[in-house]
Amino acid sequence: MITVSVASGKGGAGKTSLSAAIAASLGAECVFADCDVDAANGAIALGATIATREPYFAGPGFTIATSACSGCGACHAACRFGAIEPVSGADAFRIVPELCERCGACMARCQTRAISTYEKQAGELFVSDTRMGIRLVHAELEPGEDTSGKLVALVRRRAEAIAGAHAVIVVDAPPGIGCPVIASITGCDLLTIVVEASASGIRDASRLVELAESMHRRSLGIINKAGLDADMDERALAMLAKAGIPLAGRIPFDLALRSAEESNRTWASVDCESTPKIRAALAAIKSVLDTLKEKR
Repeated sequence: MITVSVASGKGGAGKTSLSAAIAASLGAECVFADCDVDAANGAIALGATIATREPYFAGPGFTIATSACSGCGACHAACRFGAIEPVSGADAFRIVPELCERCGACMARCQTRAISTYEKQAGELFVSDTRMGIRLVHAELEPGEDTSGKLVALVRRRAEAIAGAHAVIVVDAPPGIGCPVIASITGCDLLTIVVEASASGIRDASRLVELAESMHRRSLGIINKAGLDADMDERALAMLAKAGIPLAGRIPFDLALRSAEESNRTWASVDCESTPKIRAALAAIKSVLDTLKEKR
């Protein structure tokens, strides 16, 4: 099993578009793991239909039994997050789930043992079929939940179970450099870093490069939206070169690519001026994957 993770320092850099193109170029032999659990859109890129779904539980939630609450307010005073409020028309308090950080301070202060825990659902995990025969594993974290790294790890484990020993897993990582990104690139065989050719894109990608270096990930670079500003293109190239990251390709800013996405096609199936450069970039990535397979 080979895992290629695709990441970018910022949103909108083209990470999911490239991930979908890689998966489409590999075909049904690969499994797509969409690890952007806060805003997953791999299902849109690949034209997916949900086959199975299951709840994701992130740990204990807290609730107050109104009948057992004395209304003393000790829990309210203990909560630093404003998640406990009075119950209208009753001498009692309630916990607002969306605000609760599940620290347990309220339970420790409650003298009447009115506060208890329950298994809290924090999202859903999906396995979907796609129009290209590629299996897709993706998830949706409920707003306000902070266990995205844990859910990313679950998505990857499920993808690995489906893939078996010989498939390639394409991981679409979330943007940035936080915990869910770390969970997305941990243990990957190849990290493809998408650099948007803009000031913010280069700055944020450089932080991702630092993370990749600290995790000792083998990396390739893709410069996306190239050709708009020659200076930005050169700055992106210099940033990757300084880190010793080989360039797999430069994908121009091309409205035809946006049109393809809007009509549910991947970059791998586009026929436009940018097609040769896209195919060259995909071939460079596949060449590294083939080399990794041979070494296994």
